[in-house]
Amino acid sequence: MTKEELIEYCDLKKEIEDLEKRIDKIHKTTEMVSDTVQNGYKHRAVIFGVDITRKRTLHEYENKLQKFYNKLFEKQNRIEDYIETIPKSDIRQIFRYKYIDNFSWLQIMHQMKYKAESTARMKHDRFLEENL
Repeated sequence: MTKEELIEYCDLKKEIEDLEKRIDKIHKTTEMVSDTVQNGYKHRAVIFGVDITRKRTLHEYENKLQKFYNKLFEKQNRIEDYIETIPKSDIRQIFRYKYIDNFSWLQIMHQMKYKAESTARMKHDRFLEENL
C-alpha cells in the first residue's frame, strides 16, 4: 500500500458515487419511443415501439460503467482491508478518520482527544515511514 493510494481513497468514494448515479440514470431511461402521425385531416395516431439501437447502446454503456464500478470498488476494499490490518488501535483510528471519513487533522485531534493536531499527524507520518 502506498501513501498515494491512501490519499486517493476519498476520490475513489466520490467517483463510485458518481458511477452509481450514472448507472441509476440508465435504469430510469427507457428504450421505448413514440411518435405521432397524421392520419387524415383531423385524425392522429400515436405509435409506440422499442428502439433496438438505443436499447443495445444503453446496455453496453451500463456494462462498461458496471465493470469500472467493480474495479474501483475492489480498490476501495483493498485500502480498507489494509487499514484494518494496522496493529495499533490509535493508528488504525487515525487512518480511518483521515482516509475513510476524510477528516482534517483538527477534526482528528478532537475525535481522538489529543491536545495538538500535530500529534495525530506525527503518529500517521511515523507509521508511514516505518511501514511503507
